[in-house]
Amino acid sequence: MDLSLDIRTAQNVPLALEPASLGQRILATLADGVIMIAWWILVPVTLSALEINPGMAVVIVVYVLPPFLYHLAFEVFLDGRTPGKLLLKTQVARVDGAQPTLGQYLLRWLLRFIDVTASSGVVAVATVALTPKSQRLGDLAAGTTVVRRRRRVRLEEVLYPRAPAGHVVEFPEAERLTDADVRTLRAVLVRLRLSSRDARAVALARRAKAAVERRLGMEPVPMPPEAFLKAVVRDHVFLLDRLVGDAAATSPSEAAERAS
Repeated sequence: MDLSLDIRTAQNVPLALEPASLGQRILATLADGVIMIAWWILVPVTLSALEINPGMAVVIVVYVLPPFLYHLAFEVFLDGRTPGKLLLKTQVARVDGAQPTLGQYLLRWLLRFIDVTASSGVVAVATVALTPKSQRLGDLAAGTTVVRRRRRVRLEEVLYPRAPAGHVVEFPEAERLTDADVRTLRAVLVRLRLSSRDARAVALARRAKAAVERRLGMEPVPMPPEAFLKAVVRDHVFLLDRLVGDAAATSPSEAAERAS
């Protein structure tokens, strides 16, 4: 079995995506609420200062519609972000990591009136805290969630450096890992490097360590997960390079003699 099948984030989203915490989502909502309250205060003050007596149509278009369409409009035109989400560096994404469609934005916005507005956010907080993918009702219906915005990953953070020539192998079993296994472990290490203090990233590293131990038939190794995964990847790269080097150094006559 491919090791990558044994390693999932708690929210079942790609490793490069880091789900937003409940605190971040609450703070982003509060920031957006402050902006809407400021709009409701400033518009009448401005109209009064300009001595404008607006009709009902103007009141609806200028005073009511902007706050009413606030979340939908910003998320559609700012790729899943509102000013509050921009401030907290989060955005809406599909659970598979792709960008939501207009229909998904619309569905989560419609259900916002149930799980946020009508319940004063109680339903949203409860569902985000209790669902495995950190989703409120609108997210559940639309197949979306809220994630932290991804920082660009540098090439050196993805590629693992080769071990030095005098490297001493700690885990010779690492040679049995597949390329897919090592890619998964590298992704876990990148995730941990980008967010070393995040509990989900740390838990993911622990699960990856346990998966490697199971896969290779090893007893639990008394090493921190990050150090263990780095050592396993380093050993795998070193052993693979040595194997390729040995094959390249073998002359055709030697190969024929061994074959006979």
